[in-house]
Amino acid sequence: MNLKDKLIKENKTKWLDIGCNKNFEKNFYYMDIFSKKGIKQEYRPKYFKANILKTKLKHLKLIGEFDMIRMQHVLEHFGYEDGLIILKNISKILKPDGILVITVPDLKININKYINNNYSKWRAYRGWAQKRIPKNAPASFYFSVYTHCLLVTEHKWCYDYVGLKYLLKLSNCYKNIKELKFTNKLSSYPFTHNRPEEDVCVIAVNKKIYE
Repeated sequence: MNLKDKLIKENKTKWLDIGCNKNFEKNFYYMDIFSKKGIKQEYRPKYFKANILKTKLKHLKLIGEFDMIRMQHVLEHFGYEDGLIILKNISKILKPDGILVITVPDLKININKYINNNYSKWRAYRGWAQKRIPKNAPASFYFSVYTHCLLVTEHKWCYDYVGLKYLLKLSNCYKNIKELKFTNKLSSYPFTHNRPEEDVCVIAVNKKIYE
């Protein structure tokens, strides 16, 4: 049974997708920094315009609490200091024992692509990178695009599983921190992994206790 079906079976169906961009997966609430004016009418009732890094506690409480919160390819756009604040803020709107699912580009995968000079053969990544660099650019250029991303959405930190686990532990808000490989029975596309060929996915349980 995958995670989505497991949560539904347990009647834990209030889910939030932080940094959803324009990806409105069914049954979620959504949070991003974009105005509601650019959001399709059908999604607006469940959309929160908020910056999870800067939103104050009193405003977070107005959003409510969730059984599961997901961030897909968001955390790498913040330095680890801000990432730590984000994880603490997420804990405040996760129910006790609520589940956090994070996916980011896996540094190990990209390091291997660099060492073996395989970026130009990686179809999904190649097209994205070549929006900025020439087709015949060396592997170091492709890796630089990964680490710094495009001009608008710069990558500010690199993670593998060990790094994500370290940051989650550093926040002191989560327990049962585990890597969720795409081969795991809990995994499914796009619920846990939206880019399985490059993701590292981590699942953790909120430690928060009601005061």
